[in-house]
Amino acid sequence: MTTDPFDSPSGEGSRPAETKKPARPYSIAIGVLFLIGALIAGLNSLSNQKGGTGGLDNWEPLPRFAAPTATGRLDGDANINPDDSDAAGKARTPACEVPGSPRDVIRICDFFDRPLVIVAWFPRGCDTCKSQLDTLEAVRRRFPEVGFLGLDVAGSKADARRRTVSNGWRFPMAVDRDGAVSGLYRVGVGPMTFFAYPGGITMETAFGELEEGALVARINRLLDASRRRALLTG
Repeated sequence: MTTDPFDSPSGEGSRPAETKKPARPYSIAIGVLFLIGALIAGLNSLSNQKGGTGGLDNWEPLPRFAAPTATGRLDGDANINPDDSDAAGKARTPACEVPGSPRDVIRICDFFDRPLVIVAWFPRGCDTCKSQLDTLEAVRRRFPEVGFLGLDVAGSKADARRRTVSNGWRFPMAVDRDGAVSGLYRVGVGPMTFFAYPGGITMETAFGELEEGALVARINRLLDASRRRALLTG
């Protein structure tokens, strides 16, 4: 991470020996791509605190981050620093204390006062990501008491702005340019949806696209569980 405040047999007997055929270019290319994919997967696993790409566990606190919004003025990498120093003891701004208007900066802690739904998605190579975000936009207006966030994984600021505006997505969209946030959240597929209680505690993680009815049902379940939890905790 940078220090930017936003801050993955031979023959038998006399039979002549067969001549070994050279490997086909196509086979070589497939092998190279396989090795590259395995290397990237391994690096992503190493970058995650708990390893793997299986999302967050139930009751796991949401990792804290601050990231530029897709439509705001600021650009840069997300800040995932949990406290006031880095591993070497150098002073850094904690993610939840990064200054800036909500129009420019998404601080996850600002959403901990309500139930929260986060959709992590990939701008490339994900056929169902756009339709999931369209569904989120259609559904969010029914639940004013719930926070909704999009997390653009490894996309550029300019592309995130263009997609957000052209598709009419009006929920906040965080830009995770270098994939630091997706590493913390162990995002391995797109879309991946996180449902969290007030206070930033994970209720569950959903993998792949949720149709409108399924998304609404999960949000209602989140609301019901959040109310019961509030009664128990006083």
